Amino acid sequence: MARYIKMRIFYTWLALIMLPVISPGVSASQHKEARLKTVASHQASRAKAPDVLISFDNDGGTKYAVVVEKDTQQLLVYSYDDSFKEMYRFKCSTGEVAGGKSRSGDKKTPEGVYFFTNQYKKRDLSPTYGNRAFPIDYPNFFDRIDGRKGYSIWLHGTDKPIKPRDSNGCIVLANNDIDRLAKYIDLNRTPIIIVDRLSFVSEDSDNRIKDSILNLISQWKDALENGTYHEYLNSYSHEYVPDISWWSDWAVIKKGFQASHLELSVELKKNSIFRHNGIYMILFDQIVSSSGINLSVGRKKLYISDMEGQFRIVGEEYQVVSKRRNSSKQKHPLVTASCDLKSTLEGKDEIEDLIDGWLKAWSAKDIRRYGKYYANNFRSQGMNLRSWLKYKKRLNRKYNFINVSKDKLVIKKGKKRAEASFVQTYKSSALEAVGIKQLILIREKGLWKIYRETWKKL
Repeated sequence: MARYIKMRIFYTWLALIMLPVISPGVSASQHKEARLKTVASHQASRAKAPDVLISFDNDGGTKYAVVVEKDTQQLLVYSYDDSFKEMYRFKCSTGEVAGGKSRSGDKKTPEGVYFFTNQYKKRDLSPTYGNRAFPIDYPNFFDRIDGRKGYSIWLHGTDKPIKPRDSNGCIVLANNDIDRLAKYIDLNRTPIIIVDRLSFVSEDSDNRIKDSILNLISQWKDALENGTYHEYLNSYSHEYVPDISWWSDWAVIKKGFQASHLELSVELKKNSIFRHNGIYMILFDQIVSSSGINLSVGRKKLYISDMEGQFRIVGEEYQVVSKRRNSSKQKHPLVTASCDLKSTLEGKDEIEDLIDGWLKAWSAKDIRRYGKYYANNFRSQGMNLRSWLKYKKRLNRKYNFINVSKDKLVIKKGKKRAEASFVQTYKSSALEAVGIKQLILIREKGLWKIYRETWKKL
């Protein structure tokens, strides 16, 4: 009996301590209602997106974003598929001193939108940086305008216990965590957005902002393709004067394409939109295209502000510029890429002219002219150029006539090497055959020459 009484007392005590605390004057039903409101509010906040993330395209661009909240010393990873969802939350350590970075050695972690520019693995690092490190592009555009200085801000690992605010300005994760994070980082595309404290907004609000920004960017692109520089500048804030020195070269290029009856277009792909301190940034791949040929200009950033209800561009720069053969001339990346595009198109015409001349000489059984289309180091079917021409000369003697034509020509052209494929129709007094001809061409003394050729019957 004594044991039974003790058990009853224990379970009564346990039940009492598990009851919710009710403030004086508040009924149990009111307390329950308040608790449900708190849960609903928490769920609603989780449904909202961080205000630093606006939208990503679903066309092959980045799917992930890294956000650092200095106040809670946490690094969050978000994925995007029509909406942002939190994937991971890691404990991190930022600079010993609070506030945004302003000078070298101040032991502060910068605040803003940045991108990972490189990756170093353990074999390249001192033990201080753990398993791997990702440098970021601090100082960014607005850091430089505001005179903020410093360098070598990294996201890196450590094998030591993570302590709050324990770095010289870098963002530090445990080795296991940075190894998990690494597969979600695409250099020069995945953002790392660093803030003191995160805020959340409804996705409906972000969608309205996204539509307004994309409308501005569409107008900017249309003016770039077809407008005057006055129309182009209408997309910019009056307080920001962009470098427009390249516009005259751009106008000449557009006229050159028009004179050749070629359409030149500028495409903006894989865009992502972010926000920090009231400034929006859109990152996208800029591409010039004509006649089915696309060349990358680079990855560009436009900074945008809401100027009394109208979005305007307040800054711009390239995150990365595609390497082009004319880049040493210090031209604007758009001008350089467009010049290379024109050169590529002209080179394709040159290659098609070569193939037409080669087929004409072959059909005429003019072996001397036919041989001039081949490179000196040509080889086919185990024969060098001399043996090949002797073989062709013997075939020519066997037939009263030869007629060779092409259809569905496709050319892939590089700087020193090109590939051409087409449907070849061969007719002679004794034979008819249709197949796929493939030619590899190289530059020899400034001219395209046939280096290899193959044929496969259809």
